[in-house]
Parts: sequence; structure tokens; C-alpha cells
Amino acid sequence: MAQIMDKDRVIELLEYYKDIDGEVTFCRKILKDYEDQYYNPLAAIQSDGLPKGKNNISRPVENMVLKIPEYVSVEMREYEERVQNLQNLKAQILQEISRLKLKEKSIIFDFYIHGMKWEQVAVRNHYSERQCKNIRDNAIEALVARFQNNKHISNFNKVA
Repeated sequence: MAQIMDKDRVIELLEYYKDIDGEVTFCRKILKDYEDQYYNPLAAIQSDGLPKGKNNISRPVENMVLKIPEYVSVEMREYEERVQNLQNLKAQILQEISRLKLKEKSIIFDFYIHGMKWEQVAVRNHYSERQCKNIRDNAIEALVARFQNNKHISNFNKVA
């Protein structure tokens, strides 16, 4: 379900951009923990008494999969989907910012993506702080429409 895009929502998404990599890392860590717990390679090794075994056929992968509770499988799929959505969101935000005018793009990147203070943004872009904020306001207005028309961005819901 698409959320209504306004200046506050655009700013919220731009500020969230910096946190996306951390969220992806966190989700992947949880996935790795599940994989270590349920796909432990030592659990797959079964011995039939070799070298004097009776050639019993073992199904280690099938046995491992059967040991995973359904709720864990569902949770793992949700985390995988979350990683995919976050990576997609980051790419789409970057793409929409890249379509701005050069001075708007530069100020948005410096302030929201690189986390610079207004004084630093002004010095780096050779404008006054007030001019930088005016350029930012124009860029935010342009991004409202761009984000609203982008289905990946407008449909994204941040998990609390």
C-alpha cells in the first residue's frame, strides 16, 4: 500500500538512507544465525559404519530440512525479503536523487547522505547556508513527485 508522499516523508526516507546498510547487515546476521543453527554441516554427516558399512543410503539434506520448524522457515523468508526490499529502496532513492539538477543533487548528498552540517555544505558548494537550504527545499519538492511516482519508494514501509 503506497503511503502519501509529502516533504516530511521524503526527508524521513533521505535520513533513513544512511541506515539501510546497517539494517541489511543486521538482517543478514540473523539469517546467518538461523543457517548456523539449522543448516549445521556437522548435522548432515552421517556415517553408516564405513569402511565396513552396509551401504545404507542416507538423506542428510532431506533430514536437515525436516528439522527446520515452519515458523523459522517463514521468518527466514521474511528476512530475505526484507534485505531485498532494503537494497531495492537504496538503489531507487539513489536513482531519483541522481535525476535532480547538479546543485540540488550535490546539496542533498552532502546534507542527507554524507551527514554534513549546513556550514560544511555551504563551503563545499560555494553558496551561503540560506541559499543551500533554499536549494534543498526545491530539491525536496522535486523529490516528492519523484518518490510518489516510484512504486518501490512509495510502497516502502519502515519496520519499527
